[in-house]
Amino acid sequence: MDKRRKGKDYIYYNQKDTVDFYTRVKAKDYTVLKTLKDDKRSLVELIRINGKRYVLKIPREKNNRKWQRFISLFRGGESMRECEQLEKLILNGFSAPRPFLALEKRIFGMTFDSLSISEYIESRPSTEKDIDIICNSLKEIHIKVFLHGDSQIENFLISDNRVYLIDCKLLKNIYGKFGEMYEYIYLKESCPINLEEYIDIKSFYFKVAKLLNTYLHWWGNFRKKIRNKG
Repeated sequence: MDKRRKGKDYIYYNQKDTVDFYTRVKAKDYTVLKTLKDDKRSLVELIRINGKRYVLKIPREKNNRKWQRFISLFRGGESMRECEQLEKLILNGFSAPRPFLALEKRIFGMTFDSLSISEYIESRPSTEKDIDIICNSLKEIHIKVFLHGDSQIENFLISDNRVYLIDCKLLKNIYGKFGEMYEYIYLKESCPINLEEYIDIKSFYFKVAKLLNTYLHWWGNFRKKIRNKG
């Protein structure tokens, strides 16, 4: 993506005609058609600019985390990285919304606020009825030696029986079969699925991945109890 700077604002864009989104967004010169998500973690809106629909996302939680602000010194803010991930997905042959703009406000090199604008895909959320094509999509990712990175069912959109990937980290798979099995386990936690239809649950790789998943849940609950006692 190309990059520009205006004062404390860093603008990342992939088409020259979308750099003017910056001035439109700064002036709130767009129409909000629908709020898709609005909670402490993020704000996601369907907006209209120049007669076309786009998705505007503000990662509230990560914008406000002190640790996230610090590491943005080295790797950039959440919105910029999300646009890069979408671009990476498309370049590797996967279906994903096209990224158009990421805007970051930096102070002393740290990202204190950010947002992104991406393509709006006419789609629907996936359900357990779509498990076959979701698992096929996951398999395609694994064949290309990547991991999804967040394989919850909500991160697969369905449009005309085609899977679009969102919130996908597309990580290089350095864990081999263990990483692949873990992604199926993570998918099962977000929806009912008979894993035996898609993977060998008797394999050594699955058993180790299952053991790791159990440990991570225990460790997460343990840390939560310690914080609550404090």
